[in-house]
Amino acid sequence: MESFGELIRRLRTGAGLTLEQLAEASGVTDRAISDMERGVSRGPRVRTVAALADGLGLTGGEREALLAAARAGRTGATATQLPLPSEVADFTGRAAELAQVRAWSSGAVVVISGDAGVGKTTFAGRAAQAWPERLFVDLRGLDEEPLTAVAVLDRLIRAVDPGRRSVPPDADEASALWQTLIRGRRLVVVLDNAIGESHVRPVLPSQGPAVVLVTSRRSLSGLEDVHRIRLGPLPEAESVALLNSIISASPSPSSSPSHDQLRRIADLCVHVPLALRIAGNRLLRGAADELIARLATGDPQVTAAIDLSYQQLSGPSRRLFRRLALVPGTSTGPELAAVLAEEPLLTTEDALDDLVDLSLLQQRPDGRLEFHDLLRLYASEALDREEGPNDRAAIVARRDDWLLDTAIVAGRHFEPDFGPGRAGTTDIVEFTTPAGASAWLQAESENWLAALRTAGDERVIEVAESLHWYSDSWFAWPGWEDVFTLSCAAADRLGDDRLRAVHEGYLVWVYVVVQHRVEEALEHARRALDAAERAGDLRQVAWARYYVAWSLQLRKRRPEAVAQISRAVAEFREAGDREGAPNGLLMWANILADMGEPGEAATLYREIITTVTDPATAPPQHIADFAQAAAHQVLSDIEAAAKRWPEALDAATREIELRERQGENVGAMVRALTRRAAIHVELGDLEAARSDMTAFETLRDRAGEQVTEPGPVRDRIEKVYRALASSRDAHR
Repeated sequence: MESFGELIRRLRTGAGLTLEQLAEASGVTDRAISDMERGVSRGPRVRTVAALADGLGLTGGEREALLAAARAGRTGATATQLPLPSEVADFTGRAAELAQVRAWSSGAVVVISGDAGVGKTTFAGRAAQAWPERLFVDLRGLDEEPLTAVAVLDRLIRAVDPGRRSVPPDADEASALWQTLIRGRRLVVVLDNAIGESHVRPVLPSQGPAVVLVTSRRSLSGLEDVHRIRLGPLPEAESVALLNSIISASPSPSSSPSHDQLRRIADLCVHVPLALRIAGNRLLRGAADELIARLATGDPQVTAAIDLSYQQLSGPSRRLFRRLALVPGTSTGPELAAVLAEEPLLTTEDALDDLVDLSLLQQRPDGRLEFHDLLRLYASEALDREEGPNDRAAIVARRDDWLLDTAIVAGRHFEPDFGPGRAGTTDIVEFTTPAGASAWLQAESENWLAALRTAGDERVIEVAESLHWYSDSWFAWPGWEDVFTLSCAAADRLGDDRLRAVHEGYLVWVYVVVQHRVEEALEHARRALDAAERAGDLRQVAWARYYVAWSLQLRKRRPEAVAQISRAVAEFREAGDREGAPNGLLMWANILADMGEPGEAATLYREIITTVTDPATAPPQHIADFAQAAAHQVLSDIEAAAKRWPEALDAATREIELRERQGENVGAMVRALTRRAAIHVELGDLEAARSDMTAFETLRDRAGEQVTEPGPVRDRIEKVYRALASSRDAHR
């Protein structure tokens, strides 16, 4: 499927229009259209898309295709780089404060405090524009469960080091890693909505040039050596200027209020930016006198402006606004909003646009929608006031059913027994590819995980089972510990030992791969083994023993690990488990290689190749390819260490053929190409070595930050380059 940017470019050029001509025809700026075509903006708002469709003269199927592509862009957008919130076009005033923040540099920490609605987040975002590299994390300090310091560090570390597989689970260790990664980097980190000092202290830079801007309703007086700015209401002149900027930005305001009227509105909004924006956007739809009269009947506070806009919404839009308070995470996509509103998706998208236009909702750079915390509180109070407990319970039940049903279908796109063609269907959102399913799972992860926490035991098991294959594709997400801890507890309550064994195994994977907590991994592996033996399920006994061996190997208790994995291989074979046997053999061989027994290890690697290529014992093709590639990789190293270069070359070539067929693990292919290049150098075939290095450079440049090169690989690369350089020098 074409991306939204590709589609809009094709339609524009097909109509013979320049960017400027389409901008004039649609009312959308040429810069905005350019951003869409280049993929900078992947999921524009529905009304923007409708304006572009009008400008292009699209009807029927072409118009629907454009709307669908925009919707897919919003679903697929990610925020892995932690971008700042969308800029506020009508930002007004605060010049002296901005200048002060920008003057504090090189390791500065600035606490920006103030009451709700004064624009702390907007101010911090504007101030951060002065730095070349910017990161933003909402600490969710006002939520029932704010982000922990470790969760904050996890997000930041992965943003500056995208290829990292794991982050230390200990706050002190994660903080030390973070300090190392940002040393010498000129970046700014915005930590929004801090509730206390402990929330931010581990992130603060020990030295420059990195800068941290913290927003909080409190002054965080416990932090030492920090600069502080307290934002209050705007001065009257700036309040009036803000209202004027909102009105002047509209192509067709309904009225032109006088300066005195604007000043009166500003007074009634107590000069608080949030209230001023809500009132200003309402002013675009009605007369100034009417707005003043309505504001004057309420208390002169921020909620008066919110209440006025809420009461003038249509019935369906009011229902959507208040029910958005039931989004369990920090943001929502339009599909979840449609479930809450009980309206068609297109109707909901139009209502969401209306709420954004009125400043009652905010749209993030990734296209998702979120509340200001004051507005969430107002929506929650309106929900309590206007919908009874039974109605609310029914909405929550429908929300959770939809989230979990959709998560199950999305997860099944990664299961060998299901896949895209047999994964099932769900309401509102449709997945046609694994990539689309993955994008939804990641975007809505806060929401479906919250639903899982309150689900019944059988439901929890069903969701965890459907997602365990997908977890390999998104191993960096810290939420997997919650998912599989919940499923282990559910299996315990159900009293099912086979399920206990399976889900304890999933939890071992979390503690080994995601968190590197080997002691916990070994504990849960042993629990899995006990449960499998009680259940009398030989296949699960073998897998549990595999997990025990894996944990022992990581503890460097290699003889014990060999004893366990050799038994596991025999049990896999007895149970007829074609997937388990090659995996067990691979671990066994790797342990022997680590123990300095290359001869015995090589025998097992060759046994792996025989096992996965014999029709009588072969596992599914993707497992066979993985096992063979891994076996040939280590065989190549073993043969090279023995200086049997032709044999090493054969193994390296076979590994590359298998990696090409797999087509996923870029890092493994990079290492394989450089390995074979080094072997070519030893054999004196410098042209072949140069060819492999050219392929390596092309792959590395295309993959960018996804490729990391461990020390031994860097050494090998340098050795090959030296040999090639010497050859060139000799021929000059």
